[in-house]
Amino acid sequence: MLLTIRYFLAIIFVICLISCNWREYPSEKYIISEKYRDLISSFKQGDTLKFQDDEGNLSLYLIPKIDSTLRDKRGHFINAREYKDITIECHELTKTRPGYEDYHLIILHKDPETDSTRFHLRLKDFYSIDRTLPFELQKDTVIANNISFTNYYFFRAYNYTEQKDPNSVSDIYMTNHDGIIAYRCLNGKWWTKAK
Repeated sequence: MLLTIRYFLAIIFVICLISCNWREYPSEKYIISEKYRDLISSFKQGDTLKFQDDEGNLSLYLIPKIDSTLRDKRGHFINAREYKDITIECHELTKTRPGYEDYHLIILHKDPETDSTRFHLRLKDFYSIDRTLPFELQKDTVIANNISFTNYYFFRAYNYTEQKDPNSVSDIYMTNHDGIIAYRCLNGKWWTKAK
């Protein structure tokens, strides 16, 4: 019986040592690269993003909050991982589906352990990015709804091949200067940033 209690206490002690193992990374490990920061620099808390289709209909999105979270120490018993997040929240103002009005438009997640950054994007029913496409600046010119833009990033919905609703957002275009400059639906309809 006494031996069993000693083994039990030894196991608890080892678990505590493992879970209390703080690994502090240097501050530069939490820096999110300029490539990502430039993409979100145009978003400001309180702004309303306005998009227009070719018939003049508007789609409006409020940015109620932009938040930054830094966890640079491990937890005690839960052994929580270190990370840095920048989140841009969105509140849809037009043609919303009940219960889907509020969500994170963008999440930038920096993992200091792997020294990697994840960029998550959502707009309406566009939930995630197809990561088989390269995250590279496109240098060609796109013309949509009588506006043109160059030097943009192109993102396709992760579930693009499974989308059935013709009004689903399938592609998003972003520039460093304008953030989301345009998006296109599965039916080919463009929505472009309005002034």
